[in-house]
Amino acid sequence: MDVSLIIVNYNTLQMTNDCIESVIKFTKSNSIEIILVDNASIDGSKDFFVNDERVKYIYSKENLGFGRANNIGIEAACGKYIFMLNSDTILLDDVISKLFNFAENNYTGTLGALGTCLIDAEKKDALSFGLFITPNRIYKRILEFTGIYKQSFDAKIYNQLDVDGYAEVDFVSGADLFVPRNVFAKIKSFDSDFFMYYEETDLEKRMDAAGLKRFIINVRDIIHLEGGSFGGSLPFKRKMLMTKGMKLYINKHYTGLSKIHIVSLSIIILIKDLIKLDYTHKQNLSLIKEVFK
Repeated sequence: MDVSLIIVNYNTLQMTNDCIESVIKFTKSNSIEIILVDNASIDGSKDFFVNDERVKYIYSKENLGFGRANNIGIEAACGKYIFMLNSDTILLDDVISKLFNFAENNYTGTLGALGTCLIDAEKKDALSFGLFITPNRIYKRILEFTGIYKQSFDAKIYNQLDVDGYAEVDFVSGADLFVPRNVFAKIKSFDSDFFMYYEETDLEKRMDAAGLKRFIINVRDIIHLEGGSFGGSLPFKRKMLMTKGMKLYINKHYTGLSKIHIVSLSIIILIKDLIKLDYTHKQNLSLIKEVFK
């Protein structure tokens, strides 16, 4: 088996089915299995997928969140590579072969993770990669917001992709995360303390500590309908999950003055974000308090 594809479903029956159909339609060059882990969906997903011969269906009686559900899929996987793909994605070409071929021909023994340049429904570049949280990164974000600092990390990466066809990044988005299976023997899988958001950043932070590299390849063949299980918007619940994930990540990887520094800067970024969002005063306060916990 070349690739084990893992999809986590939470009340996204139609999106998940569309994703699976796109995978089957375009995957021609590699042997794959599709493992569908269902986080206690109540939208008819179980009845629809339980006897679906296209997938290995695993139903959880509780919503385990993103990382823990993927851990179940990883345990059941047989492939040389694990490809974790969000249910709210659609493939437009044989992406799996492009990821597989890069992995087979580059950085043998030191490859941690791969991803592609995700695009949105209008085929514009979407969030595909990022930098680990550091004071320097947060200062640059603040300067970018004010217009003082104009050369963003994203722009540098996209320029490098145009020249070289791939670029090394701190972390790849969890929406399309392609990982050699043996990596999990070295660093273990997702930390079960994370429910949703920052679990892939934590995973790839541990890859970095183990000397494993993460790359984006210059492929734009996956549409990501971000936030599919939340209706595609940024409701308060989703923002709270993001904030909780960020705080857990900071608590895990930083201590002392470094932690105080990053938390203080994170408050500034959070307030900047809240200015753009239509939350109540009470909701805004609860998000800020969450960072200080």
